[in-house]
Amino acid sequence: MDTFWKLVVWQQFGAAIDMLENAMRACPDRTWSDSSKRPEWPSNGVVGFWYLAYHTLFFLDFYLSDSADEFRPPSPFNLDELDPAGLLPERPFTKMELLTYLEYCRQKCRVTIESLTEQKARERCGMDWLDLNFAE
Repeated sequence: MDTFWKLVVWQQFGAAIDMLENAMRACPDRTWSDSSKRPEWPSNGVVGFWYLAYHTLFFLDFYLSDSADEFRPPSPFNLDELDPAGLLPERPFTKMELLTYLEYCRQKCRVTIESLTEQKARERCGMDWLDLNFAE
């Protein structure tokens, strides 16, 4: 795959990850896990900011993976986010835990894009329920 396009794609992903990091760092500690405040999550009721950050990072990690069967998030995270019942994690994750996960995802994203070949980009993605190629 052309180096120019890899750079363009990485810069867009990198900027989005940077913005998520900025929002996480800017979130006051008193708001981080305060479930009495918005945002609302339709299937689970009201959750704190931490959950929106976690959900975003989990699915960034997930969709950068080759297949759903091989996906394993790093500890202390698990696969409950994929449960159709929409289970919330047992406890709110700390800001530090999620900033560490963000760095893990940033590195995974960068390596995935840098190693992307034309052939891999055109292959069907490893999520059976999605009719997409890996690049999509």
